[in-house]
Amino acid sequence: MRMSCSRSGYYEWIRLGRPKYKAFNELLNHQIVSLYHKDKRWGIETIQMKLKKIHGVFTTKSTVYRYMKLNGIQSIIRRKRKRYSKVNHHRIPNLLQRDFTTKMSNQKWSIDVSYLPTTQGTIYLCAIKDLYDKYIVSYKVSNRNDLKLVMDTLKQATRNVPRNYRKGLILHSDQGTPFVGQTYHRWLKRHWIKHSVSAKGSCVDNCPIESFFSQFKSECMHLHHQITIKQMKILVDSYITYYNEDRQSKKIKELTPLQLRMSTLPSLF
Repeated sequence: MRMSCSRSGYYEWIRLGRPKYKAFNELLNHQIVSLYHKDKRWGIETIQMKLKKIHGVFTTKSTVYRYMKLNGIQSIIRRKRKRYSKVNHHRIPNLLQRDFTTKMSNQKWSIDVSYLPTTQGTIYLCAIKDLYDKYIVSYKVSNRNDLKLVMDTLKQATRNVPRNYRKGLILHSDQGTPFVGQTYHRWLKRHWIKHSVSAKGSCVDNCPIESFFSQFKSECMHLHHQITIKQMKILVDSYITYYNEDRQSKKIKELTPLQLRMSTLPSLF
């Protein structure tokens, strides 16, 4: 079979010859495999950060990938989602305009509801995520996807974060029925929270909280089958604790959400 390559690639191959890997490091290999078996949800970046934090080993992502490939191991891979374009907006303003950046905690929150299937029927998880530190500010689980679930989650969030810590706060949601109703709108206004809603048909406008739900399902829920409502609620509690307190992220300086939140709001804890 005849294969072709670019002219520049050919001459680069002539100049450098066949690339060679560094010598096999037995200790590094053992550390990477041990970290992987400690939590199989950890991918290349997470293992790279754990090597630095736990063992003081600085290495590249390509090196971690090579050792994982040699051992035939890989993390859980989430499917890439389809990209959506903007469409005309609802009457409630979209204050975020897909700008998910913020300078400190409690400036922008994202809220939504996701379904959780169990052997006893579907239950629903409502959660609020801070866009700065990625912290799950509050969450509630219910057998019904209704206004009460959303309001209970919102009330818990405001109890956790007093008014003086959320000046100018924007709470963004999609156009789900509870989020565009007058009860929800009036409650936000009474508590000095700015109401923001995604464009119609553009779920990407609310991707921060959608991203959290996707992580929960791929890293936790999909690893368990045939579970009851009680077991699902335990999974939710344990995963959110793990997500807030133990899950490092490169997007937030290799810290956990709680560590970054405590550094910006020390007096809140």
